[in-house]
Amino acid sequence: MSTNKRKQGNQRYKNRSRRRPPRQPAETIEHVPKRYGVVFYDSVIQAKEDLATLLERAKTVEQLNIVIKAEGPIDEPDLNQYGKVYAGEAWTLIHQRRHDDGWYDVPH
Repeated sequence: MSTNKRKQGNQRYKNRSRRRPPRQPAETIEHVPKRYGVVFYDSVIQAKEDLATLLERAKTVEQLNIVIKAEGPIDEPDLNQYGKVYAGEAWTLIHQRRHDDGWYDVPH
């Protein structure tokens, strides 16, 4: 019995010598900061009525966040062409805090 244990013990060390080849380094991706902008509306209707302002603001930033306080759909083709739509009070609170903290003033 002790002979079997020795063989098993030796087998354990043999497996250690079979290691995987080292991984290739991952491709590095350079982060390019972009400027964000935000506009707030109480309803989808208000945002749709203000498309001219959205167009002007969208030209000045790489991504315009259109925040609508009322709950509603975010798949609005009229609005999505100018920026990303966030709807609901929770999203309004998040983006309002970002605005108050100056997050939209610097590129990220």
